[in-house]
Amino acid sequence: MREGLTVDVEMEADLFILEHKINKYLKESHPDMSSAPLVHLVARELATNILKYGGKGFIAVKSEGDKLTIAAEDEGKVNREGGINISKRGLGIGLDVIKKNCDKLDVEQKPGGGMVVNAVLNLSQQRKEKGFAVQVGTASKPHYLEEDNGDICFYKEMGGKYFLFVADVLGHGKKAGVIAKEIELYLQNINEIDLEKIYAGLEKILQATRGCAVFLATVSQSGLEYLNVGNIKGWLINPGSGKKLNGVNGVVGRTSVGVKIFKEMLPADFVLIVCTDGIKKLFIQAADMKWLKKMDAGEAAEKILQEFAIKEDDASVLILVSESTT
Repeated sequence: MREGLTVDVEMEADLFILEHKINKYLKESHPDMSSAPLVHLVARELATNILKYGGKGFIAVKSEGDKLTIAAEDEGKVNREGGINISKRGLGIGLDVIKKNCDKLDVEQKPGGGMVVNAVLNLSQQRKEKGFAVQVGTASKPHYLEEDNGDICFYKEMGGKYFLFVADVLGHGKKAGVIAKEIELYLQNINEIDLEKIYAGLEKILQATRGCAVFLATVSQSGLEYLNVGNIKGWLINPGSGKKLNGVNGVVGRTSVGVKIFKEMLPADFVLIVCTDGIKKLFIQAADMKWLKKMDAGEAAEKILQEFAIKEDDASVLILVSESTT
């Protein structure tokens, strides 16, 4: 879980401090959710309840993936004034508001007085309500005479962004498969999305190997950022048009390649497709791509693999579809 923030609540002015600190925290941990209104609403209602019924206390905010927990704890107003009659402490109208605007709510009375409240919000649902949500589908297969696959299709959602990775280790068979598994293990253990740092780590892994072609990207509400080295193919498809993604020549681990990050704005309805060269070139020449938007992203990836894969090569495809198109 990402290290969270804690804000003491004892007076009205602390409500403004709370809002400021939550804005800063969301900007760092979930850049595309910096204006999440429900997070502010729930945190403010909890803090207001502390002032009304708990005397003083604190608000703690922590995020883990797309799950955000807002905890409130107070010492109990009656208890603070010298008594222990916690039955006089009401939950207040604010908790009704919180119940309606969070995904899970736990309320517990402390034995010595005061309350502990935990409200959990699913940020992916809020992102969807704000108009940004995606489906990701992948499909991959090895050379028809091999069991090991030298291609990698990988994605991870982290910090409000989607990290996408497609690679084609040169050659195929067992040796390519060993390198591919080492790369996948590396990707599974990354804990931040920084394309340049991830690429630098990849270069170290691939030293003294046959090398690979690679596509790395982040997708968020602010757009698409990507690196593309070698013969990985990618397209950004909007309603009525399609754009081939940029790239640079080279083989990661074999040749020195300068890092170049490309950026694209994302329209409301889009489909991103990334393929290794085991997918036939004629695939994207199909003018009518409407079927892509009518299928689940995973089903669409499988369809492309089944209909356009070259049997004498490893082949992979990754599809990311904005959910508003489904």
